[in-house]
Amino acid sequence: MRLNKSQGSKPKQKIGIGVTVCKCRECGLIFPSPLPKPNSISDHYGVPPESYWSNRYFQIDPGYFEKQIKDAKKLIGFTDGMCALDVGAGIGKCMVALEAAGFECWGIEPSEPFRQKAIERLNIAEDRIALASIEDAKFDDLQFDFITFGAVLEHLYDPAAAIEKSLKLLKKGGVIQIEVPSSDWLIPVFVNRFFSLCGTSYVTNLSPMHPPYHLHEFTEKSFKTHGKRAGYEIAQSYIDICSIPHVPALLKPMFRYWMEKARSDMQLTVWLRKSEL
Repeated sequence: MRLNKSQGSKPKQKIGIGVTVCKCRECGLIFPSPLPKPNSISDHYGVPPESYWSNRYFQIDPGYFEKQIKDAKKLIGFTDGMCALDVGAGIGKCMVALEAAGFECWGIEPSEPFRQKAIERLNIAEDRIALASIEDAKFDDLQFDFITFGAVLEHLYDPAAAIEKSLKLLKKGGVIQIEVPSSDWLIPVFVNRFFSLCGTSYVTNLSPMHPPYHLHEFTEKSFKTHGKRAGYEIAQSYIDICSIPHVPALLKPMFRYWMEKARSDMQLTVWLRKSEL
């Protein structure tokens, strides 16, 4: 079970709405069942960007998205003017980085406040950032060389459909880059074990009904399994080393070692390429 709020160390003492959290025994995908959906996407994301992200997010780092752009260029054999699509563009930071790197970039963002902030603060052209979801976006088939989902797929109600729509928009030889929470992350394993020892069925995975509204956690096998049906392969993947919350400083080096050895850190990045017909 997962509550619709922060659970703390004693979730049984809190009052809230709970939803069952499941894990696929075949591929490791973690998801809520039933899937809670708001009446409108604005119920979750129709908020001022400042209330969704910390102040640090609005600082423009010259190296933002640098590693991902370097990998994309290598995988697609980049030439100036290739087309990129940023799915869930937020306030437009990734679009700015892609344009500076030589891409012709478009974006889609379903949150009106986020899109407006991209136009006002980062000078994104209105005709380059559509107010739409990936499912409803209007682009030509085979339009893009590179499509990126940065911290987006875990928020979507049907991530499989979003990938399949993106494959239609992707040119031959293009790639889709996806950053998602890993369901192999070591920290929730220990937190969930603690909850179990306390005699509860609560878990710390996901946040289906409160910010940041994560609905899914993935493994590399999740994508391999879906790729067999949808027609793509994993060109490359890696685990990003992130911070280690809820662990005493003395134990963090040990946890870091385990997570690096077992590829069990928080964020999984996969690069998908269409299967050859």
